Amino acid sequence: MTTRLAQVMYGLDRVKQGAAPLVDHAAALRDRLWWRKAARAEAQASALPPAPSFGPPREFLATLRADVLAHTAVNHPLLGRVAHVPFVREDYRVFGLQHYALVGCFTTYLELLLLAAPDSDAKQWIAKVLIDEYGEGSEGKDHAELYREFLRATGVAEGEELEVPLHADVTGFIAEHLRICREEPFLVGLGALGPGHEWSIPKMFDPIIRGLRRARFEAREIQYFTLHVEQDQDHGSWLEEALVLYADTPQAQAEIHRGAMLSLAARVRFWSGVQDKIVRWRQPRNVHLRTPSRREGHNQANELTLREWRVRMRALTQARGRYA
Repeated sequence: MTTRLAQVMYGLDRVKQGAAPLVDHAAALRDRLWWRKAARAEAQASALPPAPSFGPPREFLATLRADVLAHTAVNHPLLGRVAHVPFVREDYRVFGLQHYALVGCFTTYLELLLLAAPDSDAKQWIAKVLIDEYGEGSEGKDHAELYREFLRATGVAEGEELEVPLHADVTGFIAEHLRICREEPFLVGLGALGPGHEWSIPKMFDPIIRGLRRARFEAREIQYFTLHVEQDQDHGSWLEEALVLYADTPQAQAEIHRGAMLSLAARVRFWSGVQDKIVRWRQPRNVHLRTPSRREGHNQANELTLREWRVRMRALTQARGRYA
């Protein structure tokens, strides 16, 4: 009996060894299909859709909200995969180290927009959102601090979030929004931060929260995400009231629409960049990883860490001040 059992166990081991390459191949194929779907989504989102025809402000904003919620950025394949495919904590560690770079920047966008606001009414609505972003309603913790608590739960060491190379589409997302808030008309910026951010985040974060709970994160560890969903519903309503004040001409509506679509197009690229990083982490030895939209593959040579990115941004800001 013992000999027979040993033979069976040996046979099972041989089967497992023979199946291992097939399992690896299946995983690689699954990731390629996932990536291909994201590439198609990114290509579809690359061209900004035309603004809807002029109408009453409330009707225009209702149409815009529907467009935002149907946009590829808000329904990116990565979000669908997080919701339906079990991710482990290490996956969320890679995810979080890329996503964290965006977290501390939203207040900067709002501060730039506040300076550009044309009157006290607009400033009041923007300032109201800023107060929440600074930590009101979250026990005095700003959103970056809440996110660092999530990172620690994924296994990120203190300070590591500053030293990990960021995908070019992560830093590109930040650069695009700084450009929008500094260089585009005020209503383009308001469209990017209101509809582009505050209307879209609750829907984008819902599948992420479901995935985090499936991965057994505790409620306190994912407070950044759950709190954001609650707050951004309020923030979206507040910024909508600001938008109603100004969306009363065809040009104003076109600018608001343009801002929202610019932001969402950058968001599609951002999610695809995060996806690149996760797949790269899962298949570190696969030198042929690339998407149809990135024929040259995932080039990591020019990536910056968050610390390096901040140094560069400070230098550019100082130069801007000298030559303004």
